[in-house]
Amino acid sequence: MLLSVADLEHRYSSDANAIFRGLTHKFEAGTLTAVTGPSGCGKSTLLYVIALMLAPSSGSVTWDGVDVHGLADADRARLRARHVGFVFQDAVLDLSRTAEDNVLEAAWFAGLDLNTARVTARELMERFGVADRADHRPGEVSGGQAQRIALCRALVREPSIVFADEPSGNLDAASAEVVWDALAEAATNGATVIVATHDEARATTAEKVLRLDP
Repeated sequence: MLLSVADLEHRYSSDANAIFRGLTHKFEAGTLTAVTGPSGCGKSTLLYVIALMLAPSSGSVTWDGVDVHGLADADRARLRARHVGFVFQDAVLDLSRTAEDNVLEAAWFAGLDLNTARVTARELMERFGVADRADHRPGEVSGGQAQRIALCRALVREPSIVFADEPSGNLDAASAEVVWDALAEAATNGATVIVATHDEARATTAEKVLRLDP
């Protein structure tokens, strides 16, 4: 799916400084784009705006030519559920659910058959080395395992758009490699992948780089 922003600006309040302004860019399907820049430049905010979790102060966000922020709240929620996988910076797992149920949560919101999704979830958890934590709750797994569980949740329904906010910032080198390889593979398989990262070395391995400046 082609995502684009045009003349985008975001402020957290009307009297606050703009996090970014005049931002225009296209994010192509089948491509991993790294969004980089110094702390405070708006990397995470940009992901949240494009993913329909924050409304821009001005400018437009389009998905395949549709101005998505002009849609009703319910329509935006359906788009997110159907098309978006999101890897949050701190995993953001539901502490009351097992690891496997956290992974299945995205499939449930998307209205997928849960028996089929469970098979996919278990395959992903096996692939990313957390199958033995399927029945554990988030408080019983390490930070690296939690992030890999979050990655499984983002990928379980094979989304056409994948966002990842500093997905390897708190991981050891081996876990970070697993996460980045999976995101690159999602792009190879046709997804539009947008990754916010402060890691300039990682960013240079992406197919496209969008640098934000304060």
